[in-house]
Amino acid sequence: MNQSFGELISNKVTSLNETIKRWSFNQKILALLLLSLIIYGSFISLDVFLLRGWIDTTFGPTPDLGYYQERAQAILDGLILYKDIDVESPPLINYLFVPPQFFGGESWMFEIWFSLFPLFTGLLMYLILRRWNEHEAFLASCLAIICPYAVVDATWGIQDEPIVAFFYILPVLIFLAGRIRTSALAGTIATWVKMLQGLIFPNLLISMKSNKERIIAVLIGIVFSLCIIGPFVIASGESITDLFRYYFLGGDASGNTSGGMSLINLLVKGGFNIPGSVGLAITVIALIASYHLAYRWKLDIWRSAMLTTVIFLSIYPMIRLGYFIIPFTFFALWAVKYKGVLFRLIAMYGFLFIGQGIETDEVGALTFNNSWIVAFILVLIGLLIMLDTARICIKNKCLLDEEPEDS
Repeated sequence: MNQSFGELISNKVTSLNETIKRWSFNQKILALLLLSLIIYGSFISLDVFLLRGWIDTTFGPTPDLGYYQERAQAILDGLILYKDIDVESPPLINYLFVPPQFFGGESWMFEIWFSLFPLFTGLLMYLILRRWNEHEAFLASCLAIICPYAVVDATWGIQDEPIVAFFYILPVLIFLAGRIRTSALAGTIATWVKMLQGLIFPNLLISMKSNKERIIAVLIGIVFSLCIIGPFVIASGESITDLFRYYFLGGDASGNTSGGMSLINLLVKGGFNIPGSVGLAITVIALIASYHLAYRWKLDIWRSAMLTTVIFLSIYPMIRLGYFIIPFTFFALWAVKYKGVLFRLIAMYGFLFIGQGIETDEVGALTFNNSWIVAFILVLIGLLIMLDTARICIKNKCLLDEEPEDS
């Protein structure tokens, strides 16, 4: 009896699944390394030898590479951030640009460096989550590595979001490993990589079992924050205020209080006047609501951080496509278990990708009158899919609902 194409694919997937289950720990680690090498290596090779000219002509030169190179070189030259060079980002992310700059600073060196961080995310996920479910942890780690947002941003886009996503997820994974105080330290360090990571510090506090641990975590956050940012404040004085002005929507160097593919920025592009204070107020209210729901619903740290993340990305006036690496990684635990979640992730990427392509006004075929309306609708659909996926994930079980093996 002839099999249909769907049945054939299903049988192949089942067979591969059974084969993977028989792999040893070392084989799975090797598989994650090879998966990363093949995917990211292919994209980097295509960029270097074939596509870079077309990408620059079609989409324009990579906007941020020059900043990465300038800041990293300033550090190598002994200059002081905020004092000797204008910087709107937290200090530690700039030091993470130093390795590729040290080795020459070519664009492909940054691509290789950024490509390491999805691998780090996948490896750490597997190593920590495997005590709940070895097989699903491995599959989720594979998804984290091949995340389309990360693949494109790390290579052709040459964006630092894969680094941001790694440090965002890091304190959550450390918390799940049972290292509560270390997770507070990691969360503090991550915040000074990109302030976006500071969003989930309250989620860590909510998930802690005692007020003693919460007080210790807050003290860790305060002391290490002073140690990290204090020297820059002393050395640069008022110059460092640009950092806080930018993240709290006082405006960037050009005075913009919204940006990227956010719904608020698209409305601004359409002629609506939305002050930065309004965007900030909406964001703060949304975050407080997310923390309240996480506490009220007694969510575990993974679901708690996921909820805060998706609410924030739906509201914040300055977002980029690469930020969605983070919810994709959270959703991966369910995507390996429920086909509906996996299909939603594919649809979500499609809507957001096209929406950002229209928003940038850099692709001729996607530039037309009132294009912001189409971009707004596409991004809105993508965000609604994300929120609905979060709803499904909160309600349904994943590997974290199983009994973990004894450490």
